Amino acid sequence: MTYYTREFSVFFESFYTGWVRHYSPRLATFLRESAPDTRSVLDLCCGTGVTAEVLCDEGWRVTGVDRSPGMLDVARRKLGGLMDSGHLRLSEQDARDFSLPEPVDAAVCLDGALNHLDAPGDLERCFHRVGAALADGGQFLFDVFETSHFRHWDNLTLLDEDAAVIAKRGVWDAESGTGMLRVSGVVEEDGRPYRVNQTLRSRYYGPDEITTALKSAGLTPADHDIEASYVKCESGSCSRTPAPCRTIYRAVKSPSR
Repeated sequence: MTYYTREFSVFFESFYTGWVRHYSPRLATFLRESAPDTRSVLDLCCGTGVTAEVLCDEGWRVTGVDRSPGMLDVARRKLGGLMDSGHLRLSEQDARDFSLPEPVDAAVCLDGALNHLDAPGDLERCFHRVGAALADGGQFLFDVFETSHFRHWDNLTLLDEDAAVIAKRGVWDAESGTGMLRVSGVVEEDGRPYRVNQTLRSRYYGPDEITTALKSAGLTPADHDIEASYVKCESGSCSRTPAPCRTIYRAVKSPSR
């Protein structure tokens, strides 16, 4: 599973968090209205803490889990006050093998993080850990990228901004639904330049694979009334095509018998 370096995390925070900033408040509204008794939330693959901050603003206790020290470093520097107040806990753990000290009422995982899992078996492992972390009746909301997101990996793209000059080049194999992307260049933070050198690997997961993995973990796919697919994404080729960028899924943990 890909994890992000600190330098890439700084770049990601500044340039690739637009969608999650737009979507997280809508997600929080759905959680509040669909499950008014929600008190605690797991933010799996929490990254730089964009969604965690929104969830904390709702008054919920949030546990952010991510395997990238770089991402967590950015989150800690931004959200130290929430950690000091006890609203937020950050934990460096792998999505396939994490554990929490006590069950949570809901879990979320956003921005295509699950596409970094290498194989269906990894997806099942992750969902089993989510199922173990959820209280009975708890819900899990997450997104996965559609293939339209990855098509630009076959091309060279360049970002040239005041604070970053970044080139992206890779390959997306449509037949296997897998690909690799090299991201390199320079990003500036607090007036100091840092070299970015990150290799990303992703895999497409279709509805059948998602459903099979959820059911194997005791999670029941469920409907939701928030918009299911989004076209625009600043980090993907989907910004230049009407095809959906990603799909939002919801599942519920059945009460124990």
